[in-house]
Amino acid sequence: MKRALPPLLAMAVILVGLSVGSLLLPDSAFSANENRYLKQAPRLTWDALMHGSYTADVETYTADQIALRDVWMGAKSTLQQLAGKQDVGGVWLGEDGYYFAKMTEDDFNRPRYEKNLAAVKAFFDGNADKDCRILLAPTPCVVLYDKLPLGLSLDNGTVFDVDKCYDTLLDLLGPQAIVTRWDLREVGGGTQQVYYRTDHHWTTAGARVAYRVWAKETGHTVRDYALTPVTDEFRGTLYSKVLLPGSTYDTVEVARDVEIVSMDCDGQVMHSLYVDSKLEQKDKYEVFMGGNYAKVTVDTGAETGRSLLLIKDSFANCFLPFLCADYDTITVVDLRYCRENMMDLASDCTDILVLYELTNFASDGNLYKLQLDVQ
Repeated sequence: MKRALPPLLAMAVILVGLSVGSLLLPDSAFSANENRYLKQAPRLTWDALMHGSYTADVETYTADQIALRDVWMGAKSTLQQLAGKQDVGGVWLGEDGYYFAKMTEDDFNRPRYEKNLAAVKAFFDGNADKDCRILLAPTPCVVLYDKLPLGLSLDNGTVFDVDKCYDTLLDLLGPQAIVTRWDLREVGGGTQQVYYRTDHHWTTAGARVAYRVWAKETGHTVRDYALTPVTDEFRGTLYSKVLLPGSTYDTVEVARDVEIVSMDCDGQVMHSLYVDSKLEQKDKYEVFMGGNYAKVTVDTGAETGRSLLLIKDSFANCFLPFLCADYDTITVVDLRYCRENMMDLASDCTDILVLYELTNFASDGNLYKLQLDVQ
């Protein structure tokens, strides 16, 4: 009993210290590491108390506002890693410092995936006079499968069935679908890093590989773009889920030789595709376009006589510079935020490109907007 007393006392002191610290310290509004707003103190009302939402909100608030939150999250992840866990907070801890978003067949939303593909097909059919393409970037674990934790494989059912996904894509959209999986695998198996180690996005080098495939399949000139490092201190979204102290830092590169006339981001006009001030914050991927917007209009000054409607998720942000030499204007739409009629936007363009990461596309609940007011 006496031997157990010191650890119990130490635990009690820690718990009391955390409780006091959490009460005395001001609430944090935003977590830079997790890139999300934290729960604020809930308001006590009779309805909230009776329906149970108040106690649930208090539990979330307490977890979000605990003192030294990031330290405790990192310590918890470290203990799980030492215990041999491969899945920490929905992240697979792979080889060579690579983290992967967990994606089993149960995690993959196949019904919505097929529904979203049907929405794209209907949108393309309604724009039959345009060059319409869809590029679904493969999730990192299906390209860098040799970096997965021991026992996880594309062949044994532990990872979602990506072959079935691309079969469905090709069956429905045929030559309009651009598949970059094996090209990324070939380059990523060599000396180039095509995905970040601690972030879910592809690197600019990975986007450049996909651009070359897109250019070849659409008949555009394949241009050579040099990449310039702008920071070597990037830890991304997957790091934010585990906060392991020994996580690798990644390098972010940009194509500096791409110049534009202007870029209108929801009314904010810039004259570069890059926002270097974002390199001072935690989410350095926002150096591309400054982040995500409802609608971005890029005036490239290219004088090609062609214009593009790009419907996308954030994977397209570092892909965009490689398109600028081929279009006079590029209208970039994020369906999560945009409320404009897509058919109206398409009417002003000669080409359409839908560019998402595969699993993001499968979980996106906004593709129905493509079908609104389609005649």
